Amino acid sequence: MAWKNIRNDFAFLLLIVQVVYSLKSFQCKFDGSCKCSYMKKNLVKADCSGRNKTTIPLIPGNVANLSLAKNRIQKVDNGAFKYNSQLLYLDLSENDINQLNSKSFQGVSKLETLIMNKNNFSSTVSQSKVVFEPLVSLRYLDLKNNSNNCFAFNISFLTNLHTLKIDFVDRETYFGKEFKALRNLTNLDFSGYSGRCLMKVLTPGTFENFPYVQFLDLSKCRINVIHRGTFQHLRHLEFLDLSDNRCLKFTGCINITYDLQSTSIRVLRLNKIHQTFSLNTELLKCHLQNLRKTKITEIHLDSNRLQLVEQGALSMLPKTMKKLSIADNQFTYGEYIQDIFSVTVHEVNISFMGMSHYLKDKDEQCDAISSDTPSCGREPHIYQPSIKEINSVDPLQTYYDDQSKPLLLPYQLKRFHFRQCKLRYYFPKVILSNNLLEYIDASFNTFYYWKGPIYNLKHLKYLDLSNNFCSNVSKTFFIEGPNLTILLVQNNLLGFVLPDDHTGETFSALTVLETLNLADNRISNLPIEIFKSQKNLRTLNLSGNMLEHVKLKIRHMTKLSNIDLSDNRISILEDSFTKQLDDLKKHVRHLTVDMTGNPIYCTCDSIDFIKWMTTTKVVLLNMFNQECSSMKMHLNESLTVYDQLKKNCSSYTTTIVAVASWVVIFAAAIVGGLLYRYRWKIRYLYYIVKSKHQGYIKPIIDDNDYLYDAFISYADDDAIFVHSKFLKHVEEEGNMICCVHKRDFTPGKEIATNITSAIHNSRKTVVIMSRNFLASNWCLFEFNMAKMESIYSRSNENIILLVFIEQLSSKDLPLNFLELVQSKSYIEYPNDDYGDVVFWEKVKETLSM
Repeated sequence: MAWKNIRNDFAFLLLIVQVVYSLKSFQCKFDGSCKCSYMKKNLVKADCSGRNKTTIPLIPGNVANLSLAKNRIQKVDNGAFKYNSQLLYLDLSENDINQLNSKSFQGVSKLETLIMNKNNFSSTVSQSKVVFEPLVSLRYLDLKNNSNNCFAFNISFLTNLHTLKIDFVDRETYFGKEFKALRNLTNLDFSGYSGRCLMKVLTPGTFENFPYVQFLDLSKCRINVIHRGTFQHLRHLEFLDLSDNRCLKFTGCINITYDLQSTSIRVLRLNKIHQTFSLNTELLKCHLQNLRKTKITEIHLDSNRLQLVEQGALSMLPKTMKKLSIADNQFTYGEYIQDIFSVTVHEVNISFMGMSHYLKDKDEQCDAISSDTPSCGREPHIYQPSIKEINSVDPLQTYYDDQSKPLLLPYQLKRFHFRQCKLRYYFPKVILSNNLLEYIDASFNTFYYWKGPIYNLKHLKYLDLSNNFCSNVSKTFFIEGPNLTILLVQNNLLGFVLPDDHTGETFSALTVLETLNLADNRISNLPIEIFKSQKNLRTLNLSGNMLEHVKLKIRHMTKLSNIDLSDNRISILEDSFTKQLDDLKKHVRHLTVDMTGNPIYCTCDSIDFIKWMTTTKVVLLNMFNQECSSMKMHLNESLTVYDQLKKNCSSYTTTIVAVASWVVIFAAAIVGGLLYRYRWKIRYLYYIVKSKHQGYIKPIIDDNDYLYDAFISYADDDAIFVHSKFLKHVEEEGNMICCVHKRDFTPGKEIATNITSAIHNSRKTVVIMSRNFLASNWCLFEFNMAKMESIYSRSNENIILLVFIEQLSSKDLPLNFLELVQSKSYIEYPNDDYGDVVFWEKVKETLSM
């Protein structure tokens, strides 16, 4: 038995040595500019890429993997690889090869992978058609992005070929009967994303000689028409990608779905088969009805301008379907919602609804080509809601108002993606239909209030509600998630509500939670019992907050292995917390704490904490980047820091001076704090008194006595929006008088006095919010003067209206701006024509109040 253990240990050691040896690279003997490394059986991997070579060097016979990519090689001579019988992989991509000879690949009969994309093949080279004849073992061939037609080569010899990637640039290209010999060819890639593809029309003869293909990529091939029968010969076809053929449209897919009944299709990708900026459309039953007889498991319909689905269309989806991706569309409420429950999918992605698109993404040019595409019997309905409907109808509220009526979900749904849909709602009490939901991603929306609870989430394990501007969560919101193991709520505003939960009710139901991310929530403090129920927690992220003290109860978290406290305001960790960490280390083998980015003090008051750092077995991450703010020493040398502190703190004189200094600093801080706190009030009163004394401000008797309806505060970089759009709609169409600094300020008068006078003489102040505004000191001055005006001259009347002309996250906004956002004193500039009308009407209505 002992001998057997020794033999096993020796074999394991030998394996480790072999792996380490194989990873070590060295200078190739045949060419000093190349890097070599050993593979198994003493074979060599040689990397000669990017070496500015113009010819192929003589390669030794033990090289099995060779890369000559990104050089300036122009031809492959006869016999260039005649000694390389062991070569399995050859990369000649991104060269300038324009000549291949009949014996260029003689001797590499074992070659399995050949990559020759991005060259300059010439189809006129003599005998080039038989250049691939020696490659009897080749399984993977990439000939994409070459200047001429690669179909000039005869590849019928490659009977073991499994994957072929090739350009399709000749409209007259014909796949002859010789391709039928490629019985192992299962992957065929013509995609215009990775090469060049131009297929205007597909006919029944296009792929008839590829009966064994399983994977077919025709994305971005500028297809206009697909005739019925094009795919009927592909009995083994499992994956078909027709994405980004924008002239195809859904009507052009009827022939496709008809043919797919004869295939083994599993995955169908029809992303972006509409123009980027065409009218919204409707998915009809006739578009999907032929799919009922297939065994499709995945359908992708992303970026198709979809707004409605004909009632009954969803029932046409095959019962075998497990994944449906319909992201980047613009769905509206409709009767099709009732059909959702019958869909058998396990995963649905409806993210990026209403997403803005790149304006320079031009429409694809479509040819007027005759087609045999059958008609659906009616044109797709383009739904265009009226302004009244937009203002009065809330599709989600339809379910919320009737508490007993469940919100329907596909009954087998397990994963649901609802990311970045630009929706602003609160979560009231919601009852979901019975489901198997395990994963929900609803991040990057504006779900600002989580009231709940949301019932029927007993299978949920993963929930992402990050980046939602949420400032309020009820203590019952999570009670229906007993199996939740991962909760991501970072980048919200939960610092406004969690400090008040002293009994830990918010997370009390999440007893099996393993990961909790509360980063970037503006949390200033947390109650001791906030995580009292999280006994199974493994990762706790509190980074990017405003914590000054950590007094949490964590002793019961016997599985906790990672605590992230980075980028807070922590100066020391209290003894009560460090003792808990040491106790946990007895149960957790790898316990780590990240405190980087905190202003850790090294003073006599923190000497116990520094001493703990020198003795604890808890791993403190990245301490070599953490500087002790008072001593200018890095805390990775905590023992040195402690010794130095011990010497300094033993001096009584030093203590007296330190105490006296802190008293002076404290007094100065109080005075400075008072001045800082009331700085805007002081400045406001100064300019008001000064303006009244100089006659720039006159007493206002009633609302009609203002000189202007609104003062427009904006950054100079946003002047085009203000003068070309805002003033046009408000002054010309709304018959209002606005004050803008470039036009209405009095020349020769101080800027601050002009600003104060303009705000005081205007009924409202409109703030054009953007990153440019936040970067301008004068803009921030105007905003604060308007706040002072509302408090001290208007009896706390809200006279400020924020107009967001670009999206800003909560992290980008100062607290005084967030107060107005929470009070809903803002409006967002939309990206669509219908919302544009509502926006300007709302602005004029607000300014006229």
